[in-house]
Amino acid sequence: MKQITLKSKDIKERIMNDFGQFIAADGFIYKKTYNEFFCQKGDYTYIFNMLVTAWSNSYEIKVRLFISQKKIESIFESILGKSHKLTMSQEMLERIYYSPDGRKIVKGDGLGIWLVKDGDIFNAIEVLKIYYKKIAKPYFERFATLEAFDDFINNPPFEYSPAYVGANTNERCMKGLIVAKLVRNPNYENIVAIYDELIKATVSKVNHDSITNYNKVKDYLANNLIS
Repeated sequence: MKQITLKSKDIKERIMNDFGQFIAADGFIYKKTYNEFFCQKGDYTYIFNMLVTAWSNSYEIKVRLFISQKKIESIFESILGKSHKLTMSQEMLERIYYSPDGRKIVKGDGLGIWLVKDGDIFNAIEVLKIYYKKIAKPYFERFATLEAFDDFINNPPFEYSPAYVGANTNERCMKGLIVAKLVRNPNYENIVAIYDELIKATVSKVNHDSITNYNKVKDYLANNLIS
């Protein structure tokens, strides 16, 4: 079997051209720097990112899905002075696929796309279309309101970040408090109490800065109106 001769640059260009036409119908624009397509809808940015990894005689494409909510991230950054600006940062497409409600992490087989010969690029692009239509699009559509973020982040299980959040527990707590305040969640005080205990329980697993940052967010929200 003839080994692949395509270079990483060739693969990305084919994806940009062929898959790009497909996803552009939903308003996605290609960003070459990160090899990803993004779509801005009001305060929401939806990102379909593709990580292309070169192996000795093949390539693997992994899809990662990110969502950035402007209000949440702006408040987060104003308090702590820094932010990666990703509210829902899922590094593994598998977690979304195998955990339909996203409440718990469910392990499943990898969804990486392998290219071992040049002709595989055609199938790879078709698989990307399937991933977008069956997994990414419903995921993006689900999180189109602050209420959806609040419902997802601020409900159990609380032992760890939900499958779709893809961040450390302490960040789930901080952004959970912010979105709860934004939507005027009537259970806000209970949510604070839950996250206080969760932070204490994970003190050995997170560094001191994380705990300090959590307290900064909590104190800021207690003394400032946000909208």
